[in-house]
Parts: sequence; C-alpha cells; structure tokens
Amino acid sequence: MRNAYAKVKERKMKRVLIAVGFLAMLTAGSVFATGSTEKAGSGGQKPVTMRFVWWGSDVRHQATLAAIDRYQELHPNITIEAEYQGYSGYLQKLLTQIAGRSEPDIIQLDYIWFPDLATRGDLFVDLAAQKAIDVSPYETSFLSEYCSINGALISLPMGSNGFGININKTFYAKHNISLDTVWTWEKIIETGGKIHRTNPREYLFTTDSLKDFILIAYIYSKTGKYLIDDTTGTIQVSRKDLVDGFTIVKQLFESGAVQPLGEGKLFTSQMEQNPKWTNNEIGFILGWSGNIGKYKAALKGENFAVGKPPFAEGGNRLIPVKPGMVLGISNRSPNIEAAAHFANWLLNDPEAVKILKDSRSVPTNRKAFEILSSANIIDRDIAAMVAFSNASPAASPPLLQSNAELADIIEGIGEQVAFGVLTPEAAADKFLADVQAKLNMLKTSAK
Repeated sequence: MRNAYAKVKERKMKRVLIAVGFLAMLTAGSVFATGSTEKAGSGGQKPVTMRFVWWGSDVRHQATLAAIDRYQELHPNITIEAEYQGYSGYLQKLLTQIAGRSEPDIIQLDYIWFPDLATRGDLFVDLAAQKAIDVSPYETSFLSEYCSINGALISLPMGSNGFGININKTFYAKHNISLDTVWTWEKIIETGGKIHRTNPREYLFTTDSLKDFILIAYIYSKTGKYLIDDTTGTIQVSRKDLVDGFTIVKQLFESGAVQPLGEGKLFTSQMEQNPKWTNNEIGFILGWSGNIGKYKAALKGENFAVGKPPFAEGGNRLIPVKPGMVLGISNRSPNIEAAAHFANWLLNDPEAVKILKDSRSVPTNRKAFEILSSANIIDRDIAAMVAFSNASPAASPPLLQSNAELADIIEGIGEQVAFGVLTPEAAADKFLADVQAKLNMLKTSAK
C-alpha cells in the first residue's frame, strides 16, 4: 500500500462535502423490501468461532449482545465471542493485537484511524468483493470518501453522527435557560461564570476533550479553517487564530463556566457517569449523536434534550457530521466468509436492525433507516441532532488532524492552558513549533 501521508493527500484532493441526507430520507418512500436478507455463507454446519470487537456505552453493548444472541440462535454452528469496552484505549489495544497478529475477526473502527492503519499493510477485507454483503443501501460517494483505501472497500458505516449538546433540562429550568438557546463561546463564559459564582458546585458544561470540543470547534466556527491542511501537511491557521482559541480555553476555565479539567478528565469517554451530570449540577455536555443513549439513560430520559453546539460570536454556524463508526473484517481471519455473512446480517437484516435500533446513531444504511423509520423507533433526540447537523454540515475535517500523536500534542498544550501553566500566547507559539515539527516528521517518514 502507498504510504499513509500520500493517501491522506489524495483523499483531501478528491474530498467533497458529504451530506447524509437525513431529512430527505424522512420523506422518501420505501424502495427496499423488508424480508430476510439471509444468504449462503454462514458456515453451513461446520462449527465456527469468531471474535467481534466494538466500543460504546452500556446501551450499545446490550443491543449488540442481543443481536449476537439472535444470530447464534439462527446459526447454531456459529459462536461469536464479544469483546467490548469504552472508546478510551480502544485503538491502542487494537494496534497491539494487530502487531501480535491476534486481532478479532470483525472489528468496529473509526475512519479517522485509516491513515495509521494503512501503514501496517493490507489488514482488511475488500467488502465489495464479498458475495454475502449487499452494499446497495449505501451512497457510493459516502463509501468512497469514508470507508475505502486505494479503491478497496475496507469497511461499512454503522451510523451517521451529528454533533451537538446533551442538555440537562432540570439545570436549564433552574437557571431560566431556554431549551432553544444557541450558545456562543463568549455567552457560555458570561452566563456560565455567573452561574458558578452564585452556585459554586454548578457548571454550565463539562468536557473531556479540549482539542475537538473547544479549540477546533471555536477556530473552525470563527475562521472556516481547520488546524491542519492535508494537502500540504502544514498548519493552516495563524498565530492570532491560535491565541484567540487558547484565550477562549483559558477564559472558560477561569470563569468557572466549565467544570475543572482535573475533574472532567476523570470521566473521559464516560461523562454520563459524572455525578454532577446525574445530580443536575451540569447544564450540558458536548458530543456526537451516537452517544446520546448513554447521556439520556443517566438522566432517566424525561430530563434530557438536545441542542446545537456552540459557535464563535460572529462566526459561521456549520456543524460537523460524520460516520459514527465503521465495520471491517480482518484479512487474517480464518473465517472471512462467515464474518461477511454476519456483518451483512447485522447491517441489513430487518430483525437485526430492529434489535440494534439507533444504538449507533441514525443508520447510514438507507434500508436500515427505512426499517427503523417505518417502525417509529428512531429516538427523536438522536434524529434531531443528526437533522440539524445535516441541515448545515461543516466541511470534512483533515485526517491528519486526527493523527494520534498530533492529537496528543494539541490536547497537551490545551491542558497546560486550562491549568494555567501556559498563557494563550505561549501556547500558540508552542503549537506552531511542536505541531509543525511532528508534521515534518510524518512527511519524512512517508517518503
């Protein structure tokens, strides 16, 4: 395979804005049969054991385990060993397994990992070549953009993710905040600061990611630019842009609008377990629609709502939308045909679709969406977040921005600002030096 950096450049050059078309689907007539999609290839009567790994919340875990149980009932010769955890540490564990040639047969992935994974060889099966898999319910352009490498369809999207805020309605009511409020970062600092000064135990919001949920969100809204340009492998925002972004980070924490980072980070990828969320002492949590289930469950449902994410004052109001996760099959699996059969059943079969529901957000698969929509079992809050994201979608972010090493550098600089170790100006200078140095190393290793 060609090197990861070259592939990132190629992807960026051909990248087009992908709109999932959620609203259009709501009004479209059914063009898919809802009968069984069972096909040959499940292994016949030969005993087969496969491993399936994914990350997620308890809501997703329980739905996926129920789907596995049902598949095993339909195919008694098949045993599927479930391996699941939270998002934190998932990639590192997977890379260790890949290095040891012990990765699972069926793997839930984040498409932003593809450049890193591509450097490790042809790891995944070309699903388009698998007779057991029906790819017709997916938009070809979406599969090409988000699920392929070098023309090989190495994955299928499991859901479309909108971006927004998860709202604690009791907190909003207590502080006379309208559920329709569209926040700017500046308004969060002002309003959140007042709330915390009056009620020291309370914070308008909390986060476990400064890079994605504050710095990138603010700078993109203000400038229309992401931090890094994939085509050149360089930083594409100015020092002033960075100073402004880090100033917002500083003011958010100094004002008390945001829960102290040392507390928020204790619940990385598990913010629904934050006691201040369940005790109505936090107003909202930023996140993707695929995680709504866990935040909603923690508040018992009736105390929950969703809203648009914050924007920079005077900036654009475009909202990120992306595949929540994708499903791939290891090229080293001894049971590729059986794995393909299970993957097709999981994503296409009406019974499986109804078991999984919207545990991975709104399905990207048109057939699955039609099934859930007809049965009226798409959660209205998940549907709303995806809908308003698709109504004003942001441009696809550069994949280099999600490189694990770069992400750690950027997050670390943001943390130093939040803890008062670096001024915004010093942070901007450190960002320009450290991030560009890492980009240069990536370019050198790609040659």
